[in-house]
Amino acid sequence: MIADAIPFLTGPVSIFVSVTILLFTGLFVSFFIGDAIIISGLRKEKRMDEKVAYEIKTELDILNDIQKRLNDIEKELKIFREEMKGNGK
Repeated sequence: MIADAIPFLTGPVSIFVSVTILLFTGLFVSFFIGDAIIISGLRKEKRMDEKVAYEIKTELDILNDIQKRLNDIEKELKIFREEMKGNGK
């Protein structure tokens, strides 16, 4: 419909316009993705495949330590609640 209303929009011109629009769309997407990669590089963040084994092990040790501390806090809180119930009676 629209292409019929515009006389100069022939087959090759239509293909050229479509390809140009797609190229600009790809350019903008790559530009914004590239910015995200640059920003993560400025923050000194590494991807998981760039980290060495000891860095990953260190992070796992930290996470395990945090989990242990949370479990200890949960146990202490449970004991405290039981004591409060015992004193409330």
